Amino acid sequence: MTAFAIGYLIMFFNEGFVIMRHVHPWFKRKREQLHKRFGENKVKRIHGLTDWTWIGLIALGFYMDMDNWKLYSLLLAVYWGTVAIGVYLPMAYKRWFQMPNINGRDDL
Repeated sequence: MTAFAIGYLIMFFNEGFVIMRHVHPWFKRKREQLHKRFGENKVKRIHGLTDWTWIGLIALGFYMDMDNWKLYSLLLAVYWGTVAIGVYLPMAYKRWFQMPNINGRDDL
């Protein structure tokens, strides 16, 4: 349970920050500031390392505690399902139907 929980928390915060840049301009500006401060390649490498860390910990959590695989699968499905329905589906809808962007941003 511990490996999965740590991996899930890392995933939640790491991916949450990345996803929120599509939702709120503050997160987009923070991302741009990180890219300016550390360089785009370094930020991408750190993000990639963090991705592999949470993926590995979640996989290890599944392996070490197969009795709770349904709970772990449910937690992942709820998180990513919420992200898909709440963030990426509306973005796709706006793109497909070329609705005007009410926030004045062109990243949606």
